Amino acid sequence: MKQRVITNQRKRTGRTFLFLSMLTVIGLFRINAQASVSGGLKMEANIHLFWLYDMDGYVSSMKAAPNLGGFLDIELTDEFAIQPEAMFFFRNSGLRYGGRDDNFQQWGMSFPVYLVRREYMDGGIWYFGLGAYTGFGFNARIKNTKTALYAKTDGHALMNRWDYGICAMLGYEFGKGIQINAGLQLGLKDQLDAGKDNASVINRIITVGMGYRF
Repeated sequence: MKQRVITNQRKRTGRTFLFLSMLTVIGLFRINAQASVSGGLKMEANIHLFWLYDMDGYVSSMKAAPNLGGFLDIELTDEFAIQPEAMFFFRNSGLRYGGRDDNFQQWGMSFPVYLVRREYMDGGIWYFGLGAYTGFGFNARIKNTKTALYAKTDGHALMNRWDYGICAMLGYEFGKGIQINAGLQLGLKDQLDAGKDNASVINRIITVGMGYRF
């Protein structure tokens, strides 16, 4: 019961944070409607696992898979920018249950929005971003058993398609627009659909990659 109360509080906090973050992004953009806009491409490795609550006998472990997508850089001032992104992802994490090893696999898209702080030094740009993201899964399965996690039975699937949470990134841009970066996404939405009243499954994702800003 205590764990369920904590989970519900986390969900309410997540919704509030996401709503306030989006209002902040909209407000900042309206302040500078003539902002300079550039764009670019990103290619990353995502390292994914689940935080499992009240799921005795289940263990999630990190594995790497690719992200690919693009971003916009909406300049507010020389030091601050808004960076919305659209990233296609494939996630592949280990899952152990009942003494067996398997893999969770998911295809989908993630849409982070960052408020970015820049620092010009060493002939390039250091940047740090904080924000919120939402995501949507196209397909998800347990590999070896071929369990389709979005297939509905009696109106409920094992897993829901939507996710949202908070995110952060740190990167460096070299003089010709080439970037290296690392990021973190902390999910706030329970990924379970059927069974969500008795347990929780929360996304945790680390990214490492490179990009190019045009």
